Amino acid sequence: MNAEITALLPAFNAGDSHARDQVVRALYSAMHELAAAQLRAERNPRTFSATELVNECFLRLFGALRPPEVLNRQHMLGLAARTMRRVLIDTARQRQARRRQGLGEQVTLTRIAGELPIDDQPEALDQALNTLERLDARQARIVELRFFAGLSQEETAELLAISVRTVQREWRIARAWLLRELGAAE
Repeated sequence: MNAEITALLPAFNAGDSHARDQVVRALYSAMHELAAAQLRAERNPRTFSATELVNECFLRLFGALRPPEVLNRQHMLGLAARTMRRVLIDTARQRQARRRQGLGEQVTLTRIAGELPIDDQPEALDQALNTLERLDARQARIVELRFFAGLSQEETAELLAISVRTVQREWRIARAWLLRELGAAE
């Protein structure tokens, strides 16, 4: 999103339909690219396409009578990343429920660096991310932006106004912490 879109956010928040159309169009395009890249990197069969993932996120974000107030580009991408996280975890929970009922659909969601078993432990992953957010909100935000929104280290650093080196360090720490937490949950 560029400065023009950022400039439209006050009108978007005030309910201006023209501004809302432009902001939503730009966000949809950016989220679709992120979702497509994330799903392309997935090694296992997919639950849904990038378009379906983004559409579900948009329904959750903008399907309410009053859309969320968006403060800036960072806030908007953060909302998108958090919503994408919720969609992926909810989908994994539903799939697990079907397995417990004997409907055994074999699909796997994206994994953090090929290591975090989101498909096998959606409840544990969600709880671990919530705990991480209480312990270190910036690390939790980095995980959301890198994992659920698919942002690069550079994009994450820019969005959070920190150095790429800090993102790398925090990402390693958060990933190791999550792996330990999820290993203990098994």
